[in-house]
Amino acid sequence: MIRGAIDEAFAEYALADAMPNTDELRDLVNEKTGLTAHDGDDSGSEKSLQDIFNEFLTVNAKERDWSNVVCHRYERVWNQLIACDPEVTLDTLNKDKMIELREWYVKVLKDRNRTIAKQFRTLKSILRWMKANGYPVQESAIEYSPRLTVTKKNVTYLTREELNHFFKFKFPSNLKHLERARDLFCFMAFTSLRYSDLARLKRANITSKGIDLYTKKTSDHITIPIIDGTKELLGKYADYKPKNGNLFPVPSSQKLNDYIKEAAKLAGLDREVIDTYYIGTERYDDVHKLHEILSCHDGRRTFVCCSLAFGIPAAIVMSITGHKDYESMKPYIEIANDTKQLEMEKWNSNETKINIMNKLEKLDKDELMQVYEFVKTLA
Repeated sequence: MIRGAIDEAFAEYALADAMPNTDELRDLVNEKTGLTAHDGDDSGSEKSLQDIFNEFLTVNAKERDWSNVVCHRYERVWNQLIACDPEVTLDTLNKDKMIELREWYVKVLKDRNRTIAKQFRTLKSILRWMKANGYPVQESAIEYSPRLTVTKKNVTYLTREELNHFFKFKFPSNLKHLERARDLFCFMAFTSLRYSDLARLKRANITSKGIDLYTKKTSDHITIPIIDGTKELLGKYADYKPKNGNLFPVPSSQKLNDYIKEAAKLAGLDREVIDTYYIGTERYDDVHKLHEILSCHDGRRTFVCCSLAFGIPAAIVMSITGHKDYESMKPYIEIANDTKQLEMEKWNSNETKINIMNKLEKLDKDELMQVYEFVKTLA
């Protein structure tokens, strides 16, 4: 709602070949959304809490160039506060109100603790902005931190063996839509692409250096090396040439997620995955088959997990995925025992190489020639 009013306001000024300042933009958005506190001259009058939030969103959307998705995230959290207490004001928004909101999240929305903690971080960022801009926000609300048991987020991904099996699985001829969904998932797993980038990928993005593009979510410029699996899929869809120039026939994200689950079930990806989480003080341990929870974004997670398992340095993986810091990579680095086991196997492989080199050094010229001729027969 507010983001739409901001866009309309900019459009009106654009028609007049002008650019609004922050105050002008705020006033016009207030007018369009009906959130102006008073009609006529309201200089010196006290703004409502909703007016202040409206100003927060208007100013930040303009100054920080927020997308609709970001604006919606803040609007959602704000609307939840209002749903908890429609009469909330700056005077009543204190520590007690934050505790009440915490209980509302648990008992009414039944949100997981991880989600609740995230919503509070968002709300407190709004309150800090209000305080920094001279509004009398109560310090107890800003300082409040909900005491919640939060488990690590479960990372869903395919192991290299599962990915290989899925990639090579033969689908019945009457289930081409599932085969395409599998192909799109594997392409994301081979390249680390998000759904939003896959859906808009053009043939022009394929260069001699790899897949070259600016990501939609973060506008990062990335170049992704083309591995064998990627090359095979590019060849498979080489004859697909729609008018919009897209590389693949990509359905909506919801439809693709549904198809991926069906395809994974048919391919027998039924490894059990445990999702442990808390709602308030109550612990839950949900067990799912892998195919039940597999989605588009798990392709990207699979790329990261498999790359790390192969021993590719995190810095290289980050340069391909666009991750900005090691903190964002920690869930992947810590995920699975098989990754750790593969890393530890390097001790064994290195020991084997050392033993072979020691034995080769003890061979004379004729014996080395015999080894060389034998190796040629294996090639």
